[in-house]
Amino acid sequence: MIKKPEDFIVEELALYEPTGTGTHTFFAIRKRNLGTLEAINRIARDLQVHTRQFGYAGLKDKNAVTTQVLSVEGVLPERVLKIEQPDIEVLWAERHPHKLRVGHLRGNRFQIILRDIPHDALLRVESVMKRMATEGVPNRFGAQRFGNKNNSHLVGKALVKADWETVMRYILTDDALQDDHVSRHVQRELERKPVERVIMGIPHRLRKLYLSAYQAYLFNCLLEKRLPYLDKLLEGDIAVKHDNGAPFLVTDATTEQSRADAFEISPSGPIFGYKMRLPTGDVLTLETSLLADERVRFEAFRKVVGIRLPGTRRPLRMPMQLHEVSSVNSKGGHLDFTLPAGGYATVVLEKLMPNIQVP
Repeated sequence: MIKKPEDFIVEELALYEPTGTGTHTFFAIRKRNLGTLEAINRIARDLQVHTRQFGYAGLKDKNAVTTQVLSVEGVLPERVLKIEQPDIEVLWAERHPHKLRVGHLRGNRFQIILRDIPHDALLRVESVMKRMATEGVPNRFGAQRFGNKNNSHLVGKALVKADWETVMRYILTDDALQDDHVSRHVQRELERKPVERVIMGIPHRLRKLYLSAYQAYLFNCLLEKRLPYLDKLLEGDIAVKHDNGAPFLVTDATTEQSRADAFEISPSGPIFGYKMRLPTGDVLTLETSLLADERVRFEAFRKVVGIRLPGTRRPLRMPMQLHEVSSVNSKGGHLDFTLPAGGYATVVLEKLMPNIQVP
């Protein structure tokens, strides 16, 4: 259905604007068919600075045309504006006092072209889109969160369990390294250092990516257990307010359900970590049994390979703002919608698939 990057356009919606002063430079890029981390790698080489000096609010799709804001420390806007890289266009650059952090965005607007679909399918698509705009979308992490080989979460699990041999078996063949130099370096280090020390030498960004993938996998598992009633509050739930993200314990599900029906709040699932707020009762039993099935201890999330995992709660469903569903030529549809930060458009498309019969 989606045949080229221009069929999937993503625009990041900023949480705040740069102030114009400071040691960091915020800059917007438009990239084509390129992942966020690979774009940062290319820009870092161009500017001759380390990738750790960069910040981003979220990872954007590779097979798409995406606009997003990055930050870099210690580089003047004038230098950033001179960047010339294939498939990367710098749109603007301004100073700011602080690094851009993950999650510092309001959301993302998506414009997607579905090609070669029957005309009557578009009517069904529009009906489903309107229903999702009213009832919400499962807040599942999309497949891209788990890497090209769909195994990033397995690396993360092995890290949490301190299964170093399994970690190395995956990492030495993982595309996420994106750098033969790193892979060769790891192999050389294994000849003279203990495997745990070698793993600690893997770039922080990659280690964090693997651990985040495992946290996302566990959340998705819990979400599947709560389907199809993601709007249904249970006694002991930790509900999340959609306007500010504040969590609270549900002690009277019957009373609070009216707020869930109005989409003011939703039940949440675990992004496991040592500071994560715990539910009570049957909800807690459900979440702890998930870890038991994985043979992972809750305490293991405190600190893994030098990375602290505080954890958080994530709503089981997300709101969607629908802007437009329209036809494109005789066999195609155009979708225009906005999702909050952390939402995946691919999950929306998965919900639409049963309603589209591709010839």
